Amino acid sequence: MKKIILIILIFFFTLNKSTIRKQDLHNIINGYIEYVSKKRKVDNNKEILAVVVHNQIKDGEQQYSVDVAFFEPEFMERTQYKNVYMFEGYKLILPNNECKAIEKMFKKVKYENFNQKKTIITHDFKNWHIVLNKKDEITFLSPVPISGCMKSILMNRKLKFSDTYEDITFSNPSADCSTLTH
Repeated sequence: MKKIILIILIFFFTLNKSTIRKQDLHNIINGYIEYVSKKRKVDNNKEILAVVVHNQIKDGEQQYSVDVAFFEPEFMERTQYKNVYMFEGYKLILPNNECKAIEKMFKKVKYENFNQKKTIITHDFKNWHIVLNKKDEITFLSPVPISGCMKSILMNRKLKFSDTYEDITFSNPSADCSTLTH
């Protein structure tokens, strides 16, 4: 009887997996840092990495998404986060995080309040939005105009892509991709 219950529990947790693996999450964040660093100078003293992981269901399938972006505290207002972490020399927050397993993937440091809005946002934040299935395979990348660049960076970091992933190309390549070396 105990063996049956144990098998059922293992089966249940395997099918309902919704937490990203630490190495995959770190590779996504490092890929994002690599991309942004090639586009502009990133000041790790002034900019904060925000990482959000959400569970979602699409077409009846359990998936999760990862959003990564740099923010400057002067543009942040009412962002809810409990702790501050360090990642590769950057301060990192996990806004609206409900998953304790994600918090354990980063080194916790002294709390700081980054909600210091002083001005209206006057430029577009460059963020990445990545959707993965329960097998930790990427099924969607956004923003779409730079998805080819994102895919190249993530593949170089050994992330897997689902068979259902569809490359979306444009007849006019984005300038965001032209300056990157792959």
